[in-house]
Amino acid sequence: MATIKTSVSKRAASKKTAPRSPASKRASAATSLPKPPSPKYDVRGIILDLGEALPAPARAEIIARLREEVPEFAALTTAQSSADPLGDGASDVLVAFASGTRISIAKTWNAVHALLRHPLVADSEPAVGYDISPSPPAVAVRSGGGGDTHLPGSDPREWSTQAVRADVARTQFGVTGAGVRVAHPDTGYTLHPQIAGPRLRIVDGYDFVDDDPDPRDPLTGKFPGHGTATGSVIFSGAAPELHGIAPGAELVPMRVSGSVIHFNFSNLIQALYRARDRGCHVVSMSLGGPWAGRSLSRAVDQLVAEGLILFAAAGNHTKMVIFPALLDNVIAVAASNAETRPWSGSASGAAVDITAPGESVWRAYTFKKKGAVHFDTQRSSGTSYATATIAGVCALWLQRHGVAALRTRYGGRLASVFAELVKAHCRTVPGWNTQRYGPGLLDAVNLLGASLPAFGGAAVRSALRAPTRTSAASDWTRLQPYLPELSPKQLATAAMTMYGAGVDARRRRSVRAAAMPPPPPSLIDEIVFYVATDESVREAFLAAGGAGTKPASRGRKTAARATKRAGASDPRAALRAKASAALREALAWE
Repeated sequence: MATIKTSVSKRAASKKTAPRSPASKRASAATSLPKPPSPKYDVRGIILDLGEALPAPARAEIIARLREEVPEFAALTTAQSSADPLGDGASDVLVAFASGTRISIAKTWNAVHALLRHPLVADSEPAVGYDISPSPPAVAVRSGGGGDTHLPGSDPREWSTQAVRADVARTQFGVTGAGVRVAHPDTGYTLHPQIAGPRLRIVDGYDFVDDDPDPRDPLTGKFPGHGTATGSVIFSGAAPELHGIAPGAELVPMRVSGSVIHFNFSNLIQALYRARDRGCHVVSMSLGGPWAGRSLSRAVDQLVAEGLILFAAAGNHTKMVIFPALLDNVIAVAASNAETRPWSGSASGAAVDITAPGESVWRAYTFKKKGAVHFDTQRSSGTSYATATIAGVCALWLQRHGVAALRTRYGGRLASVFAELVKAHCRTVPGWNTQRYGPGLLDAVNLLGASLPAFGGAAVRSALRAPTRTSAASDWTRLQPYLPELSPKQLATAAMTMYGAGVDARRRRSVRAAAMPPPPPSLIDEIVFYVATDESVREAFLAAGGAGTKPASRGRKTAARATKRAGASDPRAALRAKASAALREALAWE
């Protein structure tokens, strides 16, 4: 698992949240986390980290040798299988399975475990998505159009722009984001009047879904028009109908999915490398998912090392900040509303860096009706729009100081310089929960007026070395963000129960715990994957940890149900039913 912004103190959002506005009940946030009762995985291949970028002949030789020496890998591939780099200069390659081939996630993880033991492989992970994406929670399905009721303070179309004082900053510092190029991996673009024009750099974009150079949004996915909506918040110049934050910036649209709830980040990784190659300065990612392999972190680290600044949505209606916002080198953005309170649907936690307007934000709205494409402007809600807002403000800041000058001065420390300035010069709010929503609200005037530091913070390298050769008990803490209901002590109990002697052997645990072999890190990778993507496995861990068993903190009926759940005959069954052969063998230890 890549190093992520987490700690054992990270918990679910406080129950004492701000009052829910009507709009938040039916928000459009596309980064909502679905809770599938029974996920159907679509395994597309295996990602291998070869340790360095290699020419095609060397990659082919390695794949041939791996097929000879790793039977689990050979069973899933053919002699024609290739290793395609995820980007120029990337050490990560995708070994795609043959089109139309149905490979189980358990067999794929089994191959991953075997590959991680081979000296030619630095790291490995499955490239997996959902074949049939389950519907997200009802609060996140609507596009925010027509029938929603919004806070009165959001009636003015420019309210979110004024909330971060971007309008004042543009006038005071004479900036519009001109000369700044923003990469926008999302659902693609449409020719909505709010974004169409020469600043929409279609020629630099790409459709990684259909593998073609035109990233136009076909308006057929779960979130049609989402890329147009978030892009308009970044750079629309069509005021007074719509107020984009940086009306002089350029936008490079990249289609990475029809749904911005992600479980397979391979398209996003390719988009990140293309953003670098096409001269982008900022990457705005109004998307995310609960699980990501280390290849995403390596791509992020590389871009930041080359002077790019990356933003991502914290997530909507989730108990944790999601990927890629959870990565150290990505600036995680939560959402607020027109009443200067956190949006009730916003993810929160220690990983959040800053908060920006995200509830009832005006944006371009594209939809199909009777086969015809229609354009409109309406309000919508989600951390997607908070992310787009700060990306636009970043464009203003980069123009203010000059991109070339900043990169020359700070190099790979530029992202950390921006992050620290944003947090140090934000707008503080009385009673603000700084532990969950960052130090305050984004303030463009304060940010652009701040003096630059003499020397920025050290660049983080969170994924240079995968934990594939050693193991430590602390590896279990990697589950903490996914189980915020559990205390560290309860998580330890859950890990012991799920991986150790089981519920029936709890009386013997003190005697036998010392004899239990520590799990290899790759097995924890697999366990984290299932906890993140399968609600039944997550529930099993909660039961094993005894979540909700204290009547004093829960209602009597709730506590009774939790106690009954925790007393299940074997909470490991949910995990064993889906696990690879290697993990099932480990779980069978008695």
